[in-house]
Amino acid sequence: MNYAILILFGYVPYAVLLIFIAGIIFRLIRWLTPKQLTGLYNVNATVNDDNYGKITVEILKRIFLFYTLPGTDNTLFIGSLLFHWGIWLVLIGHLGVVIPGPLLEKWFGISPTLHHIIALYIGGTAGILALIGLLILIARRITGRTVTLRFINEYRVRLPMSMFSFLDDYFALAILLAIVIVGLTQTLGITPYNPYYIDEISRWMWSLITLHPNVSYIASDTILQIHALLAMIFIAYFPWGKMMHPFSFIYISPTIARPSIKIRVKELPR
Repeated sequence: MNYAILILFGYVPYAVLLIFIAGIIFRLIRWLTPKQLTGLYNVNATVNDDNYGKITVEILKRIFLFYTLPGTDNTLFIGSLLFHWGIWLVLIGHLGVVIPGPLLEKWFGISPTLHHIIALYIGGTAGILALIGLLILIARRITGRTVTLRFINEYRVRLPMSMFSFLDDYFALAILLAIVIVGLTQTLGITPYNPYYIDEISRWMWSLITLHPNVSYIASDTILQIHALLAMIFIAYFPWGKMMHPFSFIYISPTIARPSIKIRVKELPR
């Protein structure tokens, strides 16, 4: 038994999960109990509107449609739409990979053959969409383009994209790109020729879920080990960077958890 493999893929995943959960709880507490105004992460300013129902609908529209971006930043709109929808489908597909084939068929009636077809065609298509969207998002950061910021619907300022790009942005994009490329290599490069490949992954992940880690299923699979290692790095990093933004939606959002700051515009004395 290779003890390095056992520790890295048998026990480290639990530490990563603890970091992930603790990090999310910590960030939510920080959002909901700010001690001072530190920026847009805990400040909300809306004009005379405290209707939480309308705010919720607005956020859901932005999550799924990105409808505010067309005409304002078409590149961001296309890249975000492709990447997010692709990743959502991929993540849903990963739920099926967690469960071994026999149990998947017993509980949900999905045969190994059907599971293989879904993973290959739907998972492969979703991965390609995510890759294209991610490449677009990366390109818009490194090509030196400018973005337009609009204030109070009247004043517009054009700023270089580099002003909004920091080390953590490039780190997140780089590791996501690596994860997507390796995942597509597995889905399109291995799965078509090895129908049992998905089941091997499922048995390893199921062993982690049942708290009986068994790394023998992946001990000789270098590509899967790379994919799993990249995923663990990303999961551990997730709560501490901007990737945390999915958890800022709806009523746990720092911009919604409090009543809005009402703004009244008064005419200045002449």
